[in-house]
Amino acid sequence: MEVGWRLAADQWGHGYATEGARAALDYAFGKLDFPEIVSFTSTINVRSWRVMERLGMRRDPNGDFEHPDVPEGHPLRPHVLYRIRREDWT
Repeated sequence: MEVGWRLAADQWGHGYATEGARAALDYAFGKLDFPEIVSFTSTINVRSWRVMERLGMRRDPNGDFEHPDVPEGHPLRPHVLYRIRREDWT
């Protein structure tokens, strides 16, 4: 299962992505009993990296990948993968 967010640029920096993702993780781990949640973003999207890290997610460098729907050579093609397990969620 994946958690993600997409916000208009004028909404960045207000904590909305973290707040929404935190609620989604609470639901996924508490109500749905998922064992793990992943999230990914392009390597250049450092703001999303920081959201994942604030949530307690940890990067899985073995899971980093080239997004198949982004053309080769495009700066958005390389992606990083983050994970969090239910037992690590607080």
